[in-house]
Amino acid sequence: MAVALALAGCAAEPDCPRIAGVRTGVCPLPVEDRQPAPDLTLPVLAVDGVDAPAELSLADLRGRVVVVNFWASWCGPCRIEQPDLNAAAALLPPDEVVLAGVNIEDTEANARAHLREYGVPYPSLLDPVNDLAGRFDGIGARTIPTTLFLDREGRVAARVLGLTTLGEVVGLADAIAAEDSAAGSDG
Repeated sequence: MAVALALAGCAAEPDCPRIAGVRTGVCPLPVEDRQPAPDLTLPVLAVDGVDAPAELSLADLRGRVVVVNFWASWCGPCRIEQPDLNAAAALLPPDEVVLAGVNIEDTEANARAHLREYGVPYPSLLDPVNDLAGRFDGIGARTIPTTLFLDREGRVAARVLGLTTLGEVVGLADAIAAEDSAAGSDG
């Protein structure tokens, strides 16, 4: 069953806060509207310099905000946004936020070449037939790059369809991390 992902926008959510660096209308979904992200263990594309297990699932990353970027080596916009994703990985505190790529509809050799070429500092899962991507509504070869933001509970909190930027990744990740921290201090 595919999980439908709504993108909260200011038109749909009158109280959608404006987040610095994030395009207008993109904001985290209200907590009560969030759905758990589908999960599946996939192989990690091993490259020199990136410490990662042989296999990984999104559930393994719970407890931190997870920025999941769906990409392919043949995707021009994916190549354009890669330096911003690398910069976000360097700026965001690793104990609070983790980035993970999901390479779809690609060959392993081409995916590894992309990771090496761009010096991608975070793990990427190999999903050549969209086993994981296909569990999310609307994510596939025609909709990449797509970046999802999962809260600490592993629920989809936000979605950016298309090219994203350093400011957008950092802004959304920080907003979700801050909201989770505020909720945790209330209990």
